[in-house]
Amino acid sequence: MVGVEKTSRVCINKVLTNNELRVVIAKLQSNKDKEVFGLVCKRWLHLQSIEQKKRQGRASHALQNGCEFLEVG
Repeated sequence: MVGVEKTSRVCINKVLTNNELRVVIAKLQSNKDKEVFGLVCKRWLHLQSIEQKKRQGRASHALQNGCEFLEVG
């Protein structure tokens, strides 16, 4: 076809690294958006799950430290 440029098709999973996807997850504001992120594919779901566990672990650790501080103070 005249005037039609050929575009190459690239799989996003071959382009984006796990660290780049983690940056995307970190920028998502709502929990709904974070949930939808995991629906893209199994790899993204796995990364979403890992990041969620990290957040929960940090929150749990912060609560434990806060409770210890309150008991001591």
